[in-house]
Amino acid sequence: MKKYRVAVETGLSNIEETLKDEGYDVVDADEFGSNVDAFVITGLDEDLMGISSTLTDGIVIDASGRDPEEVVYELERNLRKREKKER
Repeated sequence: MKKYRVAVETGLSNIEETLKDEGYDVVDADEFGSNVDAFVITGLDEDLMGISSTLTDGIVIDASGRDPEEVVYELERNLRKREKKER
């Protein structure tokens, strides 16, 4: 699997460490903006209607209520789907 760049929102250090252990290039969401393959957020960024607005074509994973392994699984599943579409 290619090395993906994933932005992780502040406060998700356990998920950040797990992603690094899995070989992902983990960056700060505030520094890299839309120059990433995926975002992992806390869910607090969703508006009142439950619709999150983003400025990226990357994958957005809501980590609220999930353990790090669930987040990694969801991320890998979505990245594989995207790779298949790009072929």
